Amino acid sequence: MDNTGKTFAAFLMGAAAGTLAGLLLAPESGNKVRTKLSKTANDVLYDLEDAWESSAEKLKDVVDEALEELEKISKEAARGPEK
Repeated sequence: MDNTGKTFAAFLMGAAAGTLAGLLLAPESGNKVRTKLSKTANDVLYDLEDAWESSAEKLKDVVDEALEELEKISKEAARGPEK
């Protein structure tokens, strides 16, 4: 995982922990706390889904580039040594 991914993951974990602590320590009814927890969990889930899709797109681009490079090398090898 690159630095951006690590930073994003740390941010999400920190945000989730801070939100959870704030909700649990707030003087509200259990029903309100559960509603807020559910909303927060959904928000985090959507953020993770977006991050997953972005990572999948980047991986696809890398694989496509590697396949193009392999095809180029294969064609050069099939031509034989240049004189």
